[in-house]
Amino acid sequence: MQILCGGDLVAMTLAQEGVDHYIGILGGQITPLFDAIGRDPALRLVNPRNEAAAAMMADGYARAAHKPAVVISTVGAGAIYSAAGTANAWGDHVPIFSISPQVQSWKMYPAQESLQGCYQADMLAGVTRWNCITYNWKRIPSMVQRALREALSGQRGPVHMDIPVDIFFEYHAVSGKKLRKIMPPPGSSRFSGNFLPDGGAAAGAVSMLEGASRPLVVAGLSVLREGAWDALASLAARIPAPVALTPAALSALGGDERGYIGVLGHPALENLPGALDEADLLLMVGTVIGEQEEVVDMVDRSHMKIIQTSPEPELLGSLGPVDAVLAGDAVSIAGVLERGMSGESSERVGWTEACREGFERDLESVRADARGKSAGAAVNALGEAMRKQDLMVLDGRESFYWGSLLCPAGVSDSRYHSHGLKGIGYGLPMAMGIKLARPRERVFALCDTESLLQHVQELDTARREGINVIVCVVGEAFDWSGVADGFGLPGTAVSGAAELMVALDRAEDDRTAMVIDMTRFEG
Repeated sequence: MQILCGGDLVAMTLAQEGVDHYIGILGGQITPLFDAIGRDPALRLVNPRNEAAAAMMADGYARAAHKPAVVISTVGAGAIYSAAGTANAWGDHVPIFSISPQVQSWKMYPAQESLQGCYQADMLAGVTRWNCITYNWKRIPSMVQRALREALSGQRGPVHMDIPVDIFFEYHAVSGKKLRKIMPPPGSSRFSGNFLPDGGAAAGAVSMLEGASRPLVVAGLSVLREGAWDALASLAARIPAPVALTPAALSALGGDERGYIGVLGHPALENLPGALDEADLLLMVGTVIGEQEEVVDMVDRSHMKIIQTSPEPELLGSLGPVDAVLAGDAVSIAGVLERGMSGESSERVGWTEACREGFERDLESVRADARGKSAGAAVNALGEAMRKQDLMVLDGRESFYWGSLLCPAGVSDSRYHSHGLKGIGYGLPMAMGIKLARPRERVFALCDTESLLQHVQELDTARREGINVIVCVVGEAFDWSGVADGFGLPGTAVSGAAELMVALDRAEDDRTAMVIDMTRFEG
């Protein structure tokens, strides 16, 4: 027999599903979950300074680890603060697991005025894929498993669970038999296999691809969510076809891949509008509906065939008339199309090479332009100093403009940018979450000054928790080395490439988080 409270059931269910990182701030009503985490040495708890930043850390962790982290927030204020960070994950379809206590179940709906009580579940419903309130102690495991199923299905996204404080603190003596009854085996509550497209629909799409002279592949953020980068590269090489990435999918394809032709919508890339105008077929792989809408608005449908794909069949056709639709996950769709292709076409080879050459010309123009700009020169020097396996978050207008081109992905799944809500301020906490997921890699947060100021307090969390990210700042001049010193971290201002190299070596030797002020870099 075990004596278990509601917090124990949450932690045990999540642990058996492989979820082992918790990020949040303590509140009295959620102490049962904190206690349960403390009793299991396999679980990691990180205490940030702000609940919104906690959700952004969980977002970064989920992107890099390809499994959810848990955001813990307390009743009322804590839950509402967390919504700002959860909204970023919602906009980018990142599966994080948010959990909060509520006031006593008999005070909730309709609300009876109570300390910190509010309609928090209703507020979080707008920025989550699914949410629930668990009113019964025995249902906690099944609700946790349902939440994970919703977070990891289809286009994916954040989920939220409210548990009333009386249910959290409810204790029961539980036998092994009873525990097995209320907590089904791990993985049994959701489908985790591949979702293959219909054979006839796939054959029709293959026929369109083989009939196209100038096909263009647009890859989106689900390539990263689903780990489909190898399948994407293999399909693009097989067709062959050039690949443009959406802003949320910066590392869905390595920057040195011959088919890669840039980031859609980037103002410095004149080659992409031309490629969109000349293409005779558009294949969207791993793109969520928001990305698809943006892409379709860029093209002239009158002379282009469009193949829409989605892991959620009900979304197919939502763009209006298209020429083919495929329901399935990105890996399966790419694999089926690749196997169906009969061979190369000299026209498609020439088209792909011409698109790549256009991209390389634009890229050289960007490098030349960077030499005359402080932020551009700084980011260019940083890109030249980075290693192939390094990871980077881009946060802010200057950081994205220069970094998306001058700090290209050396490998897939190594660049991160929150594009869904087009906000800023996530760079530092997201980079910290990525470092938690991949502690052996160097992780950079490339931030504009105004972006870093939004969650600068998390420098203290990086110091306390030993999360050794390298924060590089561009844009408006600011005494960032002084700010770092105030938080007990090393900081240095650099004005040239040689000083930057010294700073990066120091960061590696010190094995601590560090701030590199590049706001006065000499262009």
